Amino acid sequence: WGDADGIAGFYWWDRESSRRIASSNPAHMRAFEGRIAARHPSNGLLDGGSSYSNTMSGGARHRILTIAGSDPRWFAPGQGMVRALALVALNPGRTIRFIGDAFWEVLQEAEDRVWVTLNRRPRLFEGMFPLVRVLFNVLARDVITAGTRLDMLRSIPIIYTCYIGYDVVGHHSGPLSRNSLRTLKGIDRSIKALVETGNSTPRPYRFVILSDHGMSPAVPVAEAFATDFDQWCHDQWQERSIASVPATSMDRERVEMGETSRTPTGQLPSLGTTWLRTWGRIGAWALELGTSGAIRLGERILDEKSPTRDQGIVVISCGPLAQIWLRRATEPVHRHAIEARCAGFVDAVLNHPAVDFLMVRSDGRLQVIGRNGELTLRPLTAVPDHSQPMPDVVEQVIGINPLAHLDEPEVSAVQLARLGAMNATGDLICFGASLVPASPKDSVPGSLRQAHFWSFERQLGTHATLSGDQAYPFLITPSDLEVNVSNVIEASQLHDVLVALAPGRAGRLKRDADRVDERGATC
Repeated sequence: WGDADGIAGFYWWDRESSRRIASSNPAHMRAFEGRIAARHPSNGLLDGGSSYSNTMSGGARHRILTIAGSDPRWFAPGQGMVRALALVALNPGRTIRFIGDAFWEVLQEAEDRVWVTLNRRPRLFEGMFPLVRVLFNVLARDVITAGTRLDMLRSIPIIYTCYIGYDVVGHHSGPLSRNSLRTLKGIDRSIKALVETGNSTPRPYRFVILSDHGMSPAVPVAEAFATDFDQWCHDQWQERSIASVPATSMDRERVEMGETSRTPTGQLPSLGTTWLRTWGRIGAWALELGTSGAIRLGERILDEKSPTRDQGIVVISCGPLAQIWLRRATEPVHRHAIEARCAGFVDAVLNHPAVDFLMVRSDGRLQVIGRNGELTLRPLTAVPDHSQPMPDVVEQVIGINPLAHLDEPEVSAVQLARLGAMNATGDLICFGASLVPASPKDSVPGSLRQAHFWSFERQLGTHATLSGDQAYPFLITPSDLEVNVSNVIEASQLHDVLVALAPGRAGRLKRDADRVDERGATC
């Protein structure tokens, strides 16, 4: 819909309902999709089409493996995921290929575990991950490829298909590890199959390949420090004082405004597991096979309850992005109110070695706070005007600009001004710092001597902050199509680009918008 207002991350805290929201929860995503669709009744990119392995549907008629789904009655005989599974299961050759691919996937995972153990490299040792690899890299990939090919033969006008295997393995093993790059071969074969099908369909298809983000190597905060970031923030708040800076056991070189510092040498311990992101999506997919009663039961099971800590703040992390909310606040809280509740808390969080800079609201403006300076930004509207060039949002710089060391400070400033304009974002937003591990044993496989980022989740590959490879997604289009991305610096701005690439859709959506305006509604 070209509108991300209200979506503050993969996880965030909803002030209105006082609960943690997860993008892997069907009940949560169905509610937020409804809100966005109501704001843009004629603007769904996938209207009349199909959505495979998506978080929201974009108005698609067929919604397969899509978290938000269509309504509580996702299941219909011969439709959706059941239809796609049947195409795979009833093909003997495909079934044999699936068994072989599944065995090969498990074998690759075992080989990678042995390799990183012998070489003493960082690794997430998740007991069930071989099964996860089979589900995402083999079963899900085959199901959505089979369903997409069938929809092409049925001349569905527009189809969105997402292959998430690289994302899953990249978080687990690192973005440039052998383990992760191998998954791209399977995705490449699937795209080739779609292109070959498109050569024989009655309706001509154009293929646009895009990534929703890049990915950078990461070091988990929870494994490098004595206390994870969540617990540390709660301890700081509870004590109402600035505690000593936490010590890390990892030998590293920190990259910050051109300066480096070293800490005592130590070994990065074996890493634990984060279940919700992966298993929440698996659970949502499994629910699609059930009846409406099973869906309602599953929503109760998956529903995120309030954190058990009876303290004044809620800390929710998404990779190298951590957001902190004052628990009982029903509106965004400004810096002076945070300091009034807990003097010194903002400075304490800023001095954590894993934090690069903070963003906080202050008197109708946004303050980006670094260790050696502050930047004042003018908030932008939550929904950008996609036709306008990049605005100037910087109002004042005191000391050293906290964004000066990033790849594109001006672009980062606009992105922060947009993020801070959303009421849904945290009262204190923390961005992970970059570092260069000083020894191979602390470097993510495939990323030796490259910049890593501190991740507040347990990840070896991450994306949710500024600068680095994570900030650079890609868009691949047929060479004969004119694509103008000169003004695109935010994900939602791709909506207009993709609408323009869909034959006949841009004019129809404009006519629908004109009709809405004639009725006096806001489009």
